[in-house]
Amino acid sequence: MLSRDLTENQSQPRVIIYSGKGGTGKTTISSSTAVALARQGKRVLIMSSDPAHSLSDVFGVQIGRNEPLKIENNLYGLEVDTIYELKKNMSGFQKFVSSSYKNQGLDSGMASELTTQPGLDEIFALSRLVDEAQSGKWDAVVLDTSPTGNTLRLLAYPEIIIGGNMGKQFFKLYKSMSSLARPLSGNNIPDEDFFNEVNVLLKQMEDINDFILSPEVTFRLVLNPEKLSILETKRAYTFVHLYGINIDGIVINKILPTSRTVGEYFEFWADLHSKYLMEIDNSFYPTPVFRCHLQRTEPIGPDALYDISQIVFGNEAPDKTFYSGKNFWIESKENEATSDHRDVLCIKIPFLKDAEDVSVERMGTDIIVTVDRAQRNITLPRALYSLEMDRFVREDNLLRVIFKEVKVDKEEMELNVNKNVLNKLRSMRRLKI
Repeated sequence: MLSRDLTENQSQPRVIIYSGKGGTGKTTISSSTAVALARQGKRVLIMSSDPAHSLSDVFGVQIGRNEPLKIENNLYGLEVDTIYELKKNMSGFQKFVSSSYKNQGLDSGMASELTTQPGLDEIFALSRLVDEAQSGKWDAVVLDTSPTGNTLRLLAYPEIIIGGNMGKQFFKLYKSMSSLARPLSGNNIPDEDFFNEVNVLLKQMEDINDFILSPEVTFRLVLNPEKLSILETKRAYTFVHLYGINIDGIVINKILPTSRTVGEYFEFWADLHSKYLMEIDNSFYPTPVFRCHLQRTEPIGPDALYDISQIVFGNEAPDKTFYSGKNFWIESKENEATSDHRDVLCIKIPFLKDAEDVSVERMGTDIIVTVDRAQRNITLPRALYSLEMDRFVREDNLLRVIFKEVKVDKEEMELNVNKNVLNKLRSMRRLKI
């Protein structure tokens, strides 16, 4: 789970996830990618997880909300209805939460509204993506996401809710205690449907994490050549890499032409765009950067979207994995003078050198990595379970978390053992004291 091997046989369809700041043109770029693939003879699904869906607007046809509907030959669309997905999957969970709020004195209408817990809609949008990708119906699935902040939350919520391995163990303990307490506490304890649905939810989160890290899935960020858009894209770039997801392309959209016939006002913006284009190329290297100039007309409908795909990708296949890189790996080091062994977990985090606040904390079999406002629980490889975290070191855009062997003195192991009991045991086993 900590690395990506792109040499594996691709048994799943190609999945491309587009994200970016609101208004950058994610829907246009993702839709143009889907149209281009469909016209190459591939069976393609274009999905939207944005609550403010706009696929229907950009294609000029009504897109399905529960089931994919045909847009044109080989191309189908789906605007995920997260409320429908939530009710279908978590009715028992909602029932318990609603009854809990009612017991606190809230009216039934407000209690029903509060059952939609933050983050669950994003999880079910990703879960539907996994279902469609594994259905065997598609050669490629393209996901148009909500603006960057919601997309990052969509990626982070599974781990936040699970809480790593410790969170899973706590849930098992809570379930066991609830079965004992239910006869005494009445309706205040969740019923079996609640626990079954949460168990399914935890399994779905694990499936989502495994799926997102599979070699067939890549992320692409869409931005405009403007300061705020670049800054937000840099944050998203760092966050996505922190989760070990491969970003194989950056798309710069709405670039103003450099023609000197557009007037002084637009010439200023065109010159500013030119400066930012160089900054983007340097900031995201070696990730490939694609460009699309602002068009004379709005790209509405499949034909106009296909033209956009030709501008962005040229002769390249839009579903090609343009770049792959390893974000996590382990290095082993040994000090020959002292014979001390160190294992180093290396985490590649773009723009780490610009971060103000970086911390790493050990929690059981996980570590919590915080980079400014981004935080992630990373489950350690088994090779590091028995080692003690020593320290972490920042080296440019690489975070090195150093682990060392725990040397336990024999006397320390016996410190909390009653000496008489220990002596008796040794005597019984005919051991010398």
